[in-house]
Amino acid sequence: MNDAPGTVDVTVVTVTYDAAGLVRACLDGLRAQELGDVTMSVVVVDNGSRDGTADLVAAEYPEVRLVAHPVNAGFTGGNNVALAGVRSRYAVLLNNDAVPDPTFVATLVRAMDGAAPDVAAMAATVLLAARFRPAGPEDGLDGTHVVHGPDGSWVEDPDGPVRLVNSTGNEVRTDGFGVDRGWLADASRHRPARDVFGFSGAAAILRTSALRTVGLFDERLFMYYEDTDLSWRLRLAGYRVEHCAGAVVSHVHAASSSEGSDFFRFHDMRNRLAVVTKNASAALALRCVLRFGLTTASVGLRRRQPWPLVRTRLRAARSYLGLLPHLLAERRRTGRAAVVDRRTVDALLVPPTTATGPYRA
Repeated sequence: MNDAPGTVDVTVVTVTYDAAGLVRACLDGLRAQELGDVTMSVVVVDNGSRDGTADLVAAEYPEVRLVAHPVNAGFTGGNNVALAGVRSRYAVLLNNDAVPDPTFVATLVRAMDGAAPDVAAMAATVLLAARFRPAGPEDGLDGTHVVHGPDGSWVEDPDGPVRLVNSTGNEVRTDGFGVDRGWLADASRHRPARDVFGFSGAAAILRTSALRTVGLFDERLFMYYEDTDLSWRLRLAGYRVEHCAGAVVSHVHAASSSEGSDFFRFHDMRNRLAVVTKNASAALALRCVLRFGLTTASVGLRRRQPWPLVRTRLRAARSYLGLLPHLLAERRRTGRAAVVDRRTVDALLVPPTTATGPYRA
């Protein structure tokens, strides 16, 4: 499964699970890449799909190296299966529900070629696949079909003129929450800084030499916050992450797992605690964990949330405690190798801002 050293400039890795209806568009987009002198290989890791995804990839995309993993190892394990064998200078991560623009790969590779050596990763511009128009009085601004972003309120419309941002990289707030930078911003007006705390695993390029320094994804996270965890470890090791504005993908948001599901809430809450425990300063980590515990106790005793939500919080807390020995061991290992103080990285975190509305694809 290994790339032969020096054979290609970049290896694109896509992990898929029961997504035959999505992966074809993604792979068609990769097949249509305008590479110029950039050389590319594509690896698809099928995470034990039961819907024929592996057969579809093997039959319709013979140029793709298919890794048929026997079980669902999540985003973390699936990517690690491929990344462990990558020998190209760069690896591109691309969600199976994201369709790249024709110049996506070449733009990322050339940007990394021109970047400083301490730039370990670049986040692409991830746009929502849907199109939108401005919401009007007739739409009822309190309606669930209206999307509220930092630049206005929008209604999904297949003929709409507006593209909204899904992510231009990941940020971490001072309360420990990870957020997509630019979420629901008007893409035509979003002009973010080049430097960003971390990359989004939906679409990014990684310098493989940096991965050999800090390691791959933490497989115990399974999915969610794994990109923030790896970005944080890169920061502690003295690397930086930048945004490559010209590398664009269209993303069917939450196509793989719904943000309202118990699965999402459990992994989102547990992994947020896990990542700050592993990487943040002791003061910040303790503050975040204590706040979660107090909030969970409060909503449980006062019944301020429906019981299923309280139950999920309790499950997340129990699972976090079960992971704690691993997290503390990883914290010690990362700390011994760190070249940047944890409090210095904490200073890159952003304050919480007024939340924008949700969006359901």
